Order: sequence, then structure tokens, then C-alpha cells
Amino acid sequence: MPSTKLASRKPGATYGISDTGPLISAFQSDSLSLLTGIFAEVHIPEACAQELASHGWQPEVEAVGDKMVTLKLTAKETRAARTLAREIVGQAGRKGAVAAGHMGEAQAIVLALRPEYRDDILLLDERAARTVASERGLTISGFPGVLLLAVQAGLISAESLRDRLERCREQGTHYGREFIEQVYHMARGV
Repeated sequence: MPSTKLASRKPGATYGISDTGPLISAFQSDSLSLLTGIFAEVHIPEACAQELASHGWQPEVEAVGDKMVTLKLTAKETRAARTLAREIVGQAGRKGAVAAGHMGEAQAIVLALRPEYRDDILLLDERAARTVASERGLTISGFPGVLLLAVQAGLISAESLRDRLERCREQGTHYGREFIEQVYHMARGV
């Protein structure tokens, strides 16, 4: 059920605005508590809530409780998201790709563009969507970046980071072994 909690925003807190991919990685690796430990709340657009439900993650979403908030876009924001979805398809260079398949990323970008989120972090894993968000000056991280934040905060070790990314890879997330080792070595340097 969509909820708006912006009026009760915690002063000085950092919020995560997330697309579906980083959340699925968090669920795959039993890492959602890290997201809810790093961010005061994780806000997602309706398209992402629907994607999570269609992928069978609804029980996990419900278990998070009020630390994950689904937000509804205005009509104007929905139109902007459609435009961004087409831009993401173009950025990806996927001829014949359907923009509707990128509404989750596009809606998350639109949410992150709201003035109250200017100091928060947009969680996106897909490269084309990250490029579109970067062009708009947004602060972006993917799930591996959130794990690096967890290492910096002393919540997990570099080895735990590597194990979590491996669990995601084993379940079909497109993290190559070489990439996982690069992130692991970054974590060791923290």
C-alpha cells in the first residue's frame, strides 16, 4: 500500500530511493538489514513494488515493515518517468526494447529528483539507468556500493561483502567473478 512519509522525515538522516535490482540483491544475500541500517528508510516507487511482488519477494517486502515505503508518483512525475524510460532504452542501445520494462528505474529517478531527496542516495544497478541519473546530478550507488558502505560503517567485513555478492551471482544476478574480486579488494582497502 503506497504511503507518503515525507512530512515526518528525520533531520540529518539519509534515505535510499531504490529500484528493484538492488533490493533483489539484498533479498538474495540476506542483506536487507544492512540497507535498513544504513538508510533511515528505503523509498520505492509503485512500479518497483509491483516488480518485487511479481518476482515473488512480497513476503520479504512486508517483513521490512515501515523501513520500506512505497510512494505514488504524481501525474506529472508519471509522464516524466515515461520519458526517462525511453531515454534509458536509448542509452542502452537496445533497438526494439520496450520502455515499459524500465519504468521501475525511471520512476526511482523521478522520485530521487524530488527536492527533499537531493541529499539522499539513489540505488540503481543497471548501467543505462545510472547514466541517465548521473546526467541529472543524482548521487547513485548500486548494491555493491551499499555493501562497501556497510564495510566502512563496520557492519560487515570485506569477506562478508564478497560472500554476499557471490550468493547473488549464484542466484542469477549478473555480477562477474572479476567484478566481485574488484569490489572485495576495494573493501579490504577501506
